[in-house]
Amino acid sequence: MRHAASKELFGYWDRLRNGRSAPRRDEVEPSDIRYLLSDTFILEVSPQLKTVSYRLAGTRTCTIFGRELKGYGFLGHWSENDSFDVSRLLAQVYRDLKPLMIVARGFTESGRNADFEMVLLPLEPMADGSARILGALTASRDHYWLGSEPIGDLKLRAANCPFDRTASMKYDPFAAAPLAPALEQEPETGMVDLTAVKRVAHLTVHNGGKA
Repeated sequence: MRHAASKELFGYWDRLRNGRSAPRRDEVEPSDIRYLLSDTFILEVSPQLKTVSYRLAGTRTCTIFGRELKGYGFLGHWSENDSFDVSRLLAQVYRDLKPLMIVARGFTESGRNADFEMVLLPLEPMADGSARILGALTASRDHYWLGSEPIGDLKLRAANCPFDRTASMKYDPFAAAPLAPALEQEPETGMVDLTAVKRVAHLTVHNGGKA
């Protein structure tokens, strides 16, 4: 991990788990990481629906993609080929409770591109069988156009578990390892109920229970 936000969020998550595989969702306090909130998001994994979607996302993350991300399918960022590999990697995060770092390149409609580092940190499974993943997204460097031209597609470049001594996960697009079932997505409407939105620091929070 190169970026301070990734390292600091991992350090916070590692302290919370305190020797366990993963901390609980109710142990994560936004006020503890308020300086990271604009780059932070939480994914919701529904095994029943076979979806991975944003439960909430920081303002800078939403700005990068030019949209409110609440309810948006995470695999919608990726090409058809990459989405299968990303779904396999995600399964190792929420099933095996292994932290993951992804390096990706994002592209705009005009052809501009930027590299991003994404850290994905598992939380303990919920009582209903769903799962949450705590994450952060940061650009490799500042681009004057980033935020005014939304990133439309992400291309997977690398993935590993740099801080977990017990992890051996590496991204190899040519590996013949067993694959987790692809997490299929239902079409997204893109509609957001703005009446159910409030702001906590840089984080967008939606009513209806703790994310």
